Amino acid sequence: MAATGLLRLAALTGEQRYRHQSEQILQLVGGVVGGAPTAFGRLLAAVDMLRAGVTEIAVVGERPDLLAAVRSRYLPNAVLAWGEPYDSPLWQDRHAGFAYVCRDYACQVPADSAEVLAGQLTG
Repeated sequence: MAATGLLRLAALTGEQRYRHQSEQILQLVGGVVGGAPTAFGRLLAAVDMLRAGVTEIAVVGERPDLLAAVRSRYLPNAVLAWGEPYDSPLWQDRHAGFAYVCRDYACQVPADSAEVLAGQLTG
């Protein structure tokens, strides 16, 4: 669980030291996973997140419709930033009223409707 949390924190803050710590956890425990894989479901989720990457989603401004569009989906490898902006690459150059779906902080076209956002989340 800590490895997954650290990967999410790295995506939300842009601080790669959290990703590094997650990788250290996975390396530390990786040798024993083969002996009891069903005991390490959360660890395997972290491995998947590390392998597949994290989708960063930022909803800027008061847009409950966009938040609902994100929250209505199961997105295990995604992080959602909304509300009060904080110091992070996820918030840089983002405009109120839009949602941004990004990978490594490179974003698709800003979504201004729940339908457009839903399409970006499934694609």
